[in-house]
Amino acid sequence: MKKAIIISLIATFAVCFFSSCERESSEDVNQDRIYVSYEMVYLESTDITYARASFFFGSITGTKLELTDPSQVTCNEDLLGFKSALAYYEKQYTGMLDTGQFVFTNTEGTTYSNMAYITEIGLPATLDTIVKGSSYELFFTGNALGTGDGVYAYIDGTGETDGINVYQNTSGATSIVIPATQTDNLTVGTNTLYLRKRHETSPQESTEAGAVCAGIYQTAEVEIQVKE
Repeated sequence: MKKAIIISLIATFAVCFFSSCERESSEDVNQDRIYVSYEMVYLESTDITYARASFFFGSITGTKLELTDPSQVTCNEDLLGFKSALAYYEKQYTGMLDTGQFVFTNTEGTTYSNMAYITEIGLPATLDTIVKGSSYELFFTGNALGTGDGVYAYIDGTGETDGINVYQNTSGATSIVIPATQTDNLTVGTNTLYLRKRHETSPQESTEAGAVCAGIYQTAEVEIQVKE
């Protein structure tokens, strides 16, 4: 119930936030000043891959843009549709699609082609018990982290304020060390855990403003035990 409430609040906030933010049409800005974020996102829990593209004026922190005809964006030659509430473009695919070729065409007919790649991550079949108030090393499966990789571990219990997250981006790492100050916040008993890995690469083609390409893999939740 707690997670459902949190998710609902986050979704409501996102809709309100993005709906209230200033948004412009791409035809109203210098086409060389359009910054683009390309993402391939796979959610293991639903077995769906999302191809997403977001457009901004000047930089990632700039005003969000809605493309004006004939401007468009595709992934693997499929046209992405505009999600008005969140102000980005999206196409859903069933199953795991680890590679996306995005092609953005601006209002002047100039095209930019970029690739985003998802690299898989997973959790061992069995997990050691966490001792509350002691450091804990969480190992993950898949390749060791490389350049442009970062992974979050999210652990949540039954309480209202016992969720924690820990980040790791050290090249060559195959585990995440959770400090005692974090495990001390966990509730004794059954908790849930999932990983979210981001693999970021430099754009191959972009405007003067730039772009970012990223693949994201989020594991399904598993149970992990916490004891005193």
